[in-house]
Amino acid sequence: MRTLFTNGSLTIGAGQVMSVSSPVAQSLQIVSGRVWVTVAGQSDDYWLSAGQFLNVAADSHIVIEADKAASVLQIQQLAPRLASGARAGSRRHLPANAAAC
Repeated sequence: MRTLFTNGSLTIGAGQVMSVSSPVAQSLQIVSGRVWVTVAGQSDDYWLSAGQFLNVAADSHIVIEADKAASVLQIQQLAPRLASGARAGSRRHLPANAAAC
């Protein structure tokens, strides 16, 4: 199992599955592509596309699968006030450094 490092990016090839751990609360922002995400202990799974995100709690075990094309995720550590459980949503603008991924 791979550990997600904060403030970085992760590329997953088309159809590939990755099992990762999140040592701190993090936000997974989808920069490009489409992914399926499940978080151990959560009853919901998530389909996320570019511009959407999923916040995960510290010490989470996460399984991520890219859909039909390679996907790029931007990973950012969450502030403590945002770190309670998984939450999905959309952002209108990607982080400024996401274009470099």
